Amino acid sequence: MSILKCLAVEIARLSGLFFLESAQMTEIREKIKELLHPIAEASGAFVVDVAIRNERGGKLIQAFVDTDKGITIGDCAGISRELARALDQTNLVQTSYRLEVSSPGIDKPIRMLRQYQKNVGRRFKVTYQGADPLLATLKNVNGEQLEFQTEAGQFVSIDFSKIIESKVELPW
Repeated sequence: MSILKCLAVEIARLSGLFFLESAQMTEIREKIKELLHPIAEASGAFVVDVAIRNERGGKLIQAFVDTDKGITIGDCAGISRELARALDQTNLVQTSYRLEVSSPGIDKPIRMLRQYQKNVGRRFKVTYQGADPLLATLKNVNGEQLEFQTEAGQFVSIDFSKIIESKVELPW
């Protein structure tokens, strides 16, 4: 077999392994979310997202949680203890792991409708279907309608389902 053919076979094999690992990571991520939801809710919080990355010596599991008024370090610590206990009891993660539970952070995209309410009055960059990106201040949340005001004073109403990405614009 030629070197190129051997290389192509090896690349195909590794690609298959990558896809398998990626599918397994997605499945584990969803199961962690299932474990996390009742733990977060018991603390008055909600789950924004879970991310898993490979790192030297194991996995990094990042759980992003929030509350309608803003999450505290104490909230995150309590949720972390409970989630670590649940992960160890279920033996869901077969390798060593490091667990981080935190707020999503102001620089992260807004993923859930309920995150907008506490950000009324803040300036956003919003990318949404059927229009150019918008830079405007969130004025109101009415059901699934988000009402923004541009610097020119124009009001724009966007249905949450049309938003592709939305981030709070940091003032600096």
